[in-house]
Amino acid sequence: MTGLDAPTGAFRASLGISRPLPTLLVLIALLALTVAGLWTSTHGHGPANSHGHSDTVLYERVIGRVHRGEPYYPVAAEEQRAGGYPMRPFIVVRPPLLAVAMAALPNERARQLALWGLVLVTFCAWGWRLVEMGAGRLSLTLELLLLGSGASLAVGPTAYAFHEIWAGLLMALSMAVRRPDRWMASVLIGLLAALTRELAAAYLLAMAVLAWRDGCRKETVGWIAALAAVAGVLAVHAAAVNAQLVPGDSASQGWVRIGGWPFVLSAIHWNALLIIAPQWAAALVAPLALLGLAAWRGPFGERVALTVFGYVAAFVFVGRPENNYWGFLIAPLWPLGLLLAPRMLLALGRNLRPRDVRVTALTRP
Repeated sequence: MTGLDAPTGAFRASLGISRPLPTLLVLIALLALTVAGLWTSTHGHGPANSHGHSDTVLYERVIGRVHRGEPYYPVAAEEQRAGGYPMRPFIVVRPPLLAVAMAALPNERARQLALWGLVLVTFCAWGWRLVEMGAGRLSLTLELLLLGSGASLAVGPTAYAFHEIWAGLLMALSMAVRRPDRWMASVLIGLLAALTRELAAAYLLAMAVLAWRDGCRKETVGWIAALAAVAGVLAVHAAAVNAQLVPGDSASQGWVRIGGWPFVLSAIHWNALLIIAPQWAAALVAPLALLGLAAWRGPFGERVALTVFGYVAAFVFVGRPENNYWGFLIAPLWPLGLLLAPRMLLALGRNLRPRDVRVTALTRP
């Protein structure tokens, strides 16, 4: 059996921790991350949902003006300056795809419904895929609830304006529809995610790497072609943004801040359950989720795990405190590891037990 219903023994073997010493190291790392998270959350530096309302206003104003017929790039530049946002480098201005698509809809209600429709399609695709993988009734229910704890933030009244929410859902949908023999739809949906928010290009890279490792040469070419398309669109985007620059436009402060584990927790905090939980809850949940994902074997599980771990590793080094909304990119995916975590902890505990030693009594002939 594959996926989340795989035997616990397969989890232990997958991590190469069937012996006491590696098991002990894994448990020490798990404890260290938990203690570090609790320390930061109880000393005033824990997860905070710091994405300001002003960003929502910026995106909505751009959508509204484009809806009234104004061109995207002059509007985006004017609104960036009016809000005190930088104009350099070009990536501080969002790609136009989402704003133009939302502006094409008649009103805010239609935009909300479009995002809710994507949530529904993503749920159905994951449910279908998990049933194919042999998930039992209870397991399927829990998996979809965990998926929903991240995806449900899309039901907010202004969620449709956030590029990261759309990109995260599209990445999750791309992963659900991918098959070794039917990967084109997955590539196209992943490309759409990256064109919505260029940070999703890291997902395309992860999928390309695993397709190459698995010997899926045509699929590898597909993912690389998608990356090339994103690079080409970003080059056009850069030229369009640079054409709007005027003397005095400010530059970004940069994003390499090495926020470490506290920034990871603040990004993971974008979850319906964690938002209503005490601040320290993320410190307990995040390490367990990562442990569970690390144990998820098979082509599907490995793609989920590599995507989440890739972003988590990047968040350690890149991102200012106010950028924690980047966590929307992996919000639907990382909670799935929680379903595997209890069995992994039990397996790790068994590895630390002394081995049975049989003593055979010597008898005289």
